[in-house]
Amino acid sequence: MTKEKLLQRGITIIEEANKRDILLRLIGGAAVALLAPRGAEKFPRNYKDIDFFGLSKQSKKISELLESFGMEGNKRFNALHGDRRLIFYDPELNSNVDVFLDEFEMCHKMSFKDRLGIMKITIPPSDLLLTKLQIVKMTENDVKDIFAILYDLELGDKDSEKTIDVKYISKLLADDWGFYTTVCDNIEKLLKEFNPPKCITDKLLVLKKAIEDEPKSMKWKMRAKIGRKVKWYEEPEEVGTFKPG
Repeated sequence: MTKEKLLQRGITIIEEANKRDILLRLIGGAAVALLAPRGAEKFPRNYKDIDFFGLSKQSKKISELLESFGMEGNKRFNALHGDRRLIFYDPELNSNVDVFLDEFEMCHKMSFKDRLGIMKITIPPSDLLLTKLQIVKMTENDVKDIFAILYDLELGDKDSEKTIDVKYISKLLADDWGFYTTVCDNIEKLLKEFNPPKCITDKLLVLKKAIEDEPKSMKWKMRAKIGRKVKWYEEPEEVGTFKPG
């Protein structure tokens, strides 16, 4: 599947969502390609599906929207998990479509429901970056997505089409030792094992210093005392590929 076809499909769906007053945003590789086009070209990766983020209170409207595009829902999965996640099959892309609702829950839990209004098509860059840095077992695509984001966008004090909100990231991790630990481990891994270009290395170092310098909450300090003796992340639930018929 071409990146262009994937992005056009995603943008078309979000434009229709806007017309219906549905708050829906791109997440995942498609969001990275849209926010960081130069980085996506420099660090090319495979694109196999499209992911969205929306609100659980609009779950029914989101389902109706995707069905209007010819998609078919995974009835069993959506009945069981429809308050936090929906899965559809898109015949046009011949792939699954994931819709996360209210929270992004993989190795760590992130809430985006109050942040969907910041950007027009994607979740904010800082949140998008964290969805990749929170993965304990990063894939090649995850590494390329992180590099793409940092190649195109600058570190700043707000989320925009050109900047990543470093203060937001630092404050979020200063309240969650587990999340902090995974992100810092991954930054170290990226620097030591993947030899990023200097412009990306510099940003990773600045980001890591900002994260470390941010004053930590009491909750963070209490969990830090336990340390790595107790597992600090969740194993993401494997969801098989869904194809109707």
